[in-house]
Amino acid sequence: MGMDVNYSRALNLLKSNPPEQRLDLQLPSAKYLQLENAFFKLYPESLELRYPSLSYNSFTETVTVVTAPAYIHEDAAGDLSLAILGYAKQYVSTNCQDLASSIGHYGSTTTTDFSDAFEGSRKQPDGGVRYYSLDGDQITVVVELGFSENYVSLCRGKDMWIDGHGINVFILVCLTERPRFRNPTTLYEDIADVVDATRLMRNSVNETLRLNLSNNRHALFLYRGHKWAGELKEAFVEIWRAGSSISSRFYLIQNGHTCDELPTTLGIRTSDLFPDHVWQASNIPDRVIPFNASLYVTTLAKAMCATAVDRFKTFIREGGRRELRRRGRGRGRGRGRGRLTVNN
Repeated sequence: MGMDVNYSRALNLLKSNPPEQRLDLQLPSAKYLQLENAFFKLYPESLELRYPSLSYNSFTETVTVVTAPAYIHEDAAGDLSLAILGYAKQYVSTNCQDLASSIGHYGSTTTTDFSDAFEGSRKQPDGGVRYYSLDGDQITVVVELGFSENYVSLCRGKDMWIDGHGINVFILVCLTERPRFRNPTTLYEDIADVVDATRLMRNSVNETLRLNLSNNRHALFLYRGHKWAGELKEAFVEIWRAGSSISSRFYLIQNGHTCDELPTTLGIRTSDLFPDHVWQASNIPDRVIPFNASLYVTTLAKAMCATAVDRFKTFIREGGRRELRRRGRGRGRGRGRGRLTVNN
């Protein structure tokens, strides 16, 4: 019975696809394949589809469904992987242009070629680096971003990538938002124009962003009495390496404030972006990749502000559609067309 309930929960979330949802549950391989088949029928373009995403860890028999994440999710993961890639490309190109051109950004492709205990798994990273060659591609670095309540699940993903795919480094960006976002319980009644309403909201929360940046704070974003993004209470980056059971953790934000002593590197080296045999054959001196933590914290702050705006815009748009559907049911076909009023 539990297996059928879990299957139904996962399938229903894939069908409804509301934003910012993550579901982790247990399913044996045979039941997962049934779910995967249903997913392919729902979304024929699923191999290229970013969200909703369906992942499976065959070793722990864990299914993960993720719907379109908050703006900060995409921005923070992409920014970090591109910064690492950009520095490495520039440095390696001074020694070998061909080698520099063999690494590229990775983060929008579903991966299924896991091996050993993870054979049959399916995963899509948030960001990373891939090495390209005539003999085949190899993912060397993966970046995942998540919220603190999903930390254990995110670490399971680390095992998949390192042990099941042979990557060199797994980078986890973990955030704590307090309180976690919830939509208002009633709709807004006085929205006549979504674009104009969003502009006014953006202007308001931009002032909060300005104050946050000037005071090294990460306070919540409040508009019309509602919390559209909670306080970014904590943020850290965790580095896991192949062959090691110990991670390195670097704190960026604690207790809602930017840390006084920010890291200048995450310990990632240029060699980490290449297969070992390729790097050794290059005879290029290895170099530690710097990390501009101050810039990255500013990126997180701005992404939280953009997240608040996106949540507001999504809420009033969805509210308008629900209101129009309600009017259509109450007044009959072709009626209730006038001004779009979305309720609070």
